[in-house]
Amino acid sequence: MSEETAEQMRGRRRTMALSRLYLDPNNYRFVDRREYRAVPPERVFEADVQRRTTNFVLGRQQENVRDLVASIKANGWLDIDPILVQRTETGRFLVVEGNRRVATLKYLQRRHEEGDIDLGKLDPGLFAELPVILYPETDERSRLVMMGLHHISGKRRWPAINRARAMERLLPHFGNDAQAVCEALGVSKREFNLSVRTLALVRAYEDSDYGDQLQPDQYNLFREVLRSEDLRDWIGWDHDARAASNRSNLNRLFSWMSNEIESGEGGEDGEDGQDVDAGSMSDPVIATGGQVRELAKIITDPEAVEKLDETRSLQEATLSSNLLVKSEIDGAFRSCDRGIERLNRRLGDLETRQIDRVEQLVGKLMGIMLARKRQPPAAGRRLPWQPFNEIPQSQFSGIHVESYRGISGLTLDAPGRVNLIVGVNNAGKTSLLEAIYLLAHQNDELALLDAIHWRGRMEGDPPPFWLVEQLPGFARISGRFDEMPDNGTSVKFGVSTAPEPEVEDQTSFLSKLVIESDYGALAQRTDVEFFGDRPRRTRFEGRNWLCRSAFTSPFVANRPETLARCNKASIEAGTKGQIIDFIRERVDPGLRNIEMSDRFSRFLVTHDDFEKAPDLAVFGEGVRRVFEIGLLFADVRGGVLLVDEFENAVHTELLAEFTRLVQDLAVSRNVQVFLSTDSKEAIDAFVSNGQRAHDVVGYAISRNAGDVEVRRYGGDRLRKLHETVDFDLRGVR
Repeated sequence: MSEETAEQMRGRRRTMALSRLYLDPNNYRFVDRREYRAVPPERVFEADVQRRTTNFVLGRQQENVRDLVASIKANGWLDIDPILVQRTETGRFLVVEGNRRVATLKYLQRRHEEGDIDLGKLDPGLFAELPVILYPETDERSRLVMMGLHHISGKRRWPAINRARAMERLLPHFGNDAQAVCEALGVSKREFNLSVRTLALVRAYEDSDYGDQLQPDQYNLFREVLRSEDLRDWIGWDHDARAASNRSNLNRLFSWMSNEIESGEGGEDGEDGQDVDAGSMSDPVIATGGQVRELAKIITDPEAVEKLDETRSLQEATLSSNLLVKSEIDGAFRSCDRGIERLNRRLGDLETRQIDRVEQLVGKLMGIMLARKRQPPAAGRRLPWQPFNEIPQSQFSGIHVESYRGISGLTLDAPGRVNLIVGVNNAGKTSLLEAIYLLAHQNDELALLDAIHWRGRMEGDPPPFWLVEQLPGFARISGRFDEMPDNGTSVKFGVSTAPEPEVEDQTSFLSKLVIESDYGALAQRTDVEFFGDRPRRTRFEGRNWLCRSAFTSPFVANRPETLARCNKASIEAGTKGQIIDFIRERVDPGLRNIEMSDRFSRFLVTHDDFEKAPDLAVFGEGVRRVFEIGLLFADVRGGVLLVDEFENAVHTELLAEFTRLVQDLAVSRNVQVFLSTDSKEAIDAFVSNGQRAHDVVGYAISRNAGDVEVRRYGGDRLRKLHETVDFDLRGVR
């Protein structure tokens, strides 16, 4: 924005009588409506124009502002988003920003003066002294920029087609310099170009035989058309000229996007040459962005396009397309290749009946080859995330964090069954546990979102703007998992703020997260697009974890659905009884059972001292933490359990017995445990509790000039050091 424009747009705060404010009848909030007509400057302040504009904003029976009326009556006037007013050459004051609120206040003032309405918490004195920001008279360019900063690149955006119209209208005011408009509004050059080109295509539609059917929400369909290179080529679109050269194909496209008259059986004329009534109206063939993308897949197939003209059915045209048949066949071959690779990796595990099934499949493939059939397989349902192998022989034998949350170049060599992560505050212990959790979950984006929730201690769905700010700019974690010849694995995260061409509304696009993972020869990928005004969009290529894993922290409550699943699994595995016995014998002799309430998904305790079963929370954090850590083992069989600040809320005298329980559950459920701790008592308990010290490994983590360093100590060595010199792993540097 130029200094001259900025100077013109500096306003001053003051109060003004509501009666002195005039609504803008050409406001871009409603120029997309069919009933809108442009008002010349000399008529803007006429009484009938202002009355019509007020009714236009309010809607029939005030339906457009009912929510605002209710809010103002309930809360009074909240001077949060200022009303912008401009003094015109006539001396009158025109509302630049806040027309809807001003119209609503005028309606409330009129009804109040007529005695027909209760203003609630709204002070009627506001009608005489309304806070506004007054700007001096400026040219149209400055006024458009002022509105655009609020409604094009700002939070309260106009409909997409209106944003495009405002951008285009600014172009001549900046000497047709698109870059200058982009800088003034804070929008990208790509978004600007796509917007004005789309508007040109919209105008071509308006000029066609179908122009009377244009609806504002069709704008995004035209944007989608111009995003597709195949569709642009098909209509002969020229970016520079902003026009299509193939008029025939352009009209066919407009026909598919519109209602079309279906003539009667005899055609438009009867047998005697007399006119007859036309048939019914058919629905548009293309009505959603997804259908535009589907059309783009078949548009280069003349037979499919002809079928679409004939049937006006995108589904029938798609099914008739040889291009999609070829794509399905290629997909079937890729699926076969992946299945065969998996079977090869599990060759030693195949049972006799499974070998018989392989022979049957080979016979089917031979039949396809001999008969030269080209029949694509039926599509199956999408399976939930599953581990590559439900019961691996072992878990991680090495972990390397190349980059994640302030950790770089950290390696955990030869982890054991139970791994103690020890270090001073801010050494990166929690970040290391998160990194292991992410590696175990491969390309599952929910794992990263979980880690962000834990770190921010957020419950529920956080605002998208906050969420994208927490995404790691770059992260890469690798390791070795299970006892296989090719057991290398890695996961890489990357974030981009540049939208892809296929993003429907680039003005609401916030960020794109790409997760790439591999395990052996199998690569997977997830693309996640975040938007400011709608749910994120996720696309997967592969849906497998390395193993099941769980993360627990004393500062973040486990989800009720997670605990419900663990409760069921622990009952089936028999470990819940073991946990209850431990609490009764070591903590509270009066406790008899802990059961989940179906109604509230809460745990209720059967206890000798209570007539009615109380909530588990009544018994303090220590009991709850022991119980929940114990439950989690049942749900991660063959996988990894990550425990942050293990000793938190657990009494020192209980540590030796509790560490024995943890080790017993880790062995019985074949779980690898990584836990962070700041407690020397907890470390000593693991190496001196009489339970398989060789299963324990200690890692001392420290920071030196910003770099994270780690030293490994085997459990037997830790036990000997503890017995001889009362060694403190926390002090290792």
